[in-house]
Amino acid sequence: MEGLVMVSSIERQELADRLAEFGMVEHIADDVLHRSHHDRGVEHRLMFQGQGKILLALSHENGLSQKELSTRLNLTPQSTAEFIGKLSRKHFISKERSEVDKRVYIVKLTDEGREEVQKMAGSAPEFLNVLNDEEIKQFTHILGKLTGALRDEIENADPSWTKRLHQMLLTFVTNREHYGENHSHRR
Repeated sequence: MEGLVMVSSIERQELADRLAEFGMVEHIADDVLHRSHHDRGVEHRLMFQGQGKILLALSHENGLSQKELSTRLNLTPQSTAEFIGKLSRKHFISKERSEVDKRVYIVKLTDEGREEVQKMAGSAPEFLNVLNDEEIKQFTHILGKLTGALRDEIENADPSWTKRLHQMLLTFVTNREHYGENHSHRR
């Protein structure tokens, strides 16, 4: 194995520590930026956070109950209700009583909600701007490898999640391509 650099267990631990640190800092940054941008009237968007998850799920399958959203997204009923309330106040979703069970509300995307999903699909987090072109290529490649490994773990642990994951990713890609087409026509 000439020319191959071996990574020590210490370096692997350092990488694990950096990933954990990044997760914590990203979470705090999201909270802080969300609050400061919200105060100025600009909404900070991170696609896979609570409200974004609900919008993505509804863009995949519009017309789900609050309970279905909570279960599919692995959110508590309280968090789901809070996110739905916020999204409703922003006019991204509407709630209608179920025809089958009048106690249940069906949550649907509005036109504004569809536009928001398209915007989310077409944007990258600002913190990636610190990377140059070569670093972006490397990071994209590395994330692809990591995502592939996580998909394999998901498939081995619970194959039913694989179909859901594929559907979510298909919706994400479709929305991103749609937004990109609309965005390029505006120029």
